[in-house]
Parts: sequence; structure tokens; C-alpha cells
Amino acid sequence: MPMARLVLIHGRAQEGKSEAALIEEWMTPLRRALGDKASCLDKVEVRAPFYGDRLVEFLSSLGEPTPGDILVRGSNIYEDDEKYRAFLGEHFEALRQRKGIEDAALLEEANIDLIERGPQNWLWVLAVIRFLNKIPGIDAEVIESLLRDVWIYFQRQTVRKEIDKIVASAFKTELPVVCIAHSLGTIVGYNILKNFTKGSVPQFMTLGSPLGLDISRRALSPLVHPPTVGRWFNARDRRDVVALYPLSGDRFPVVPVISNYDDVENQTSNSHGISGYIGSPVVAKELYSTLSNLEGVHGRRF
Repeated sequence: MPMARLVLIHGRAQEGKSEAALIEEWMTPLRRALGDKASCLDKVEVRAPFYGDRLVEFLSSLGEPTPGDILVRGSNIYEDDEKYRAFLGEHFEALRQRKGIEDAALLEEANIDLIERGPQNWLWVLAVIRFLNKIPGIDAEVIESLLRDVWIYFQRQTVRKEIDKIVASAFKTELPVVCIAHSLGTIVGYNILKNFTKGSVPQFMTLGSPLGLDISRRALSPLVHPPTVGRWFNARDRRDVVALYPLSGDRFPVVPVISNYDDVENQTSNSHGISGYIGSPVVAKELYSTLSNLEGVHGRRF
């Protein structure tokens, strides 16, 4: 009998895959990072609840724009949804400041002499997006797509309930659950676990998480440490423009506090890919420590 269930919660852009494909995609770099300790995975039952196709169906039925529309169609596309435009503007303005992009460079990018600065001005935001898209390692369309999916998850109750239902099924077990979530999956996982009152989750691991974004903090308020979760470990690459913020006390004030590791060297092209996170030696070591404790093995070290 397995000693635990390992639940993997994927992020966006996974359509056309399957649970088996996702498990292979995650476990291959994880086993590589674990090296001779990879045998610990033979003692767990692995589940990867797959909601990727359902999310795409929802987006299509809701008539949401395709990812590149902001760059292609410009200021008209979100004329009727000022809240969404403000949300995008907020994120991209934070990115601009983080990257140290000067006003003069954006005025030149916008090709105008004078512009009202700030996320409330859509022309300014578009200039920020286009400028960021020229920086190696930053793909503005990927960021737009992720933010769109986060927005839809929070704003459309039908979408949220359906996705949560698919993922929550993986937690229905008598075994202790170790949960690893990536990107949008960290939001889904947290939303489920904060209302999860049965079972035991010795560890919740969040990788490349947008939980620190203001929209996440507002939508998920009040912020609490999930009652069934023991240790919460959050890992990010500082270059990851999706995981802009660590889940530190000032941005995600929960008790017990979240253990943050901000120095992942994610080698994927945008510093956000799951293989670059799950294959991190520090992430692998964290998981091994948890599984070893569950098994009652002590004194073994990487």
C-alpha cells in the first residue's frame, strides 16, 4: 500500500494532454533531480487531475479573446471591460517598475509626445506590453494568457466551480496528501485547500505562483493557512514575471508563515516552465524530506 498520495496540479496551456502525459512531464525531471533518492517516489500514488481541456472549452464558450489580441487589436478589444483592463495595467505597470523601464522609452514606444502615465491609461499599458515583449526572456503574450485565465477563474463562478470539482476529486483519499501546484494551479489548489476540512495534507508546495498578485489576494480574502496543511513551501525564480512576488508576510500574511525560496534557477525559456521548477534540486530536496518523514526515515540527507 502506498504511504501517501502525491497530487500534481498543472497550470494553463495544457490542453490536448492527459493525466498520464502530465505525470510523465512532471515526474521525469523530478526523478532526475532526486537522483539516487528517486526510489521514494515508488512509495507514493501519483494523481494529476486534468482540467486543461475543460478550461479551453470554457474560454471558447465565453467568447474570450485569443492570447495575442491585445497586441494585435490594441485599445479597442477591452473597451467594454474596464476592470479587466485595469487589472492588466496594474500587473504590467508593476513589471515596468521591476524592470526599471524609463518613461522616455515608453513615450518613444507609444510614438506620441505626451501620454498620461500609469496603469489607468490603456495606451500607456500597451506601450509597456510592447516594450516588455522586446526583452529577452519575457513573452508578453504568455503573461497576457496567464492573467486572462486567472481573471476568468476569479470572475466566472461557473468556471471556478467546475475546475475546483475536477481537481478536488484527487484529494478524496484516506492517504496523507502531498500537493505540488504550478502557476494557475497554485490558485486552484489554494482555493480548494482553504476550504478543505477532511484528511491530512502534510505539505503544500507552490511553484511559480501568482498568488501574491493583488487580484489573487483580493479574490481569496480572507487569507488563511489551509487548516489541513502542515508545511507550505513556495518556490520561485526571481526572473519569473508570473510569480512577481514571494508569498511573504507582507503580501500573504498567514499563520503559520509560508516558507519561501526565491532562488530557483529555472532554465526554461521564460523562467516559468514546470520542468525548470520541479527539476530544481531545492524543490526535490524539500519533497524528499517530506516523504522521508512520512515513511519514518531519519538521518538520510542529499
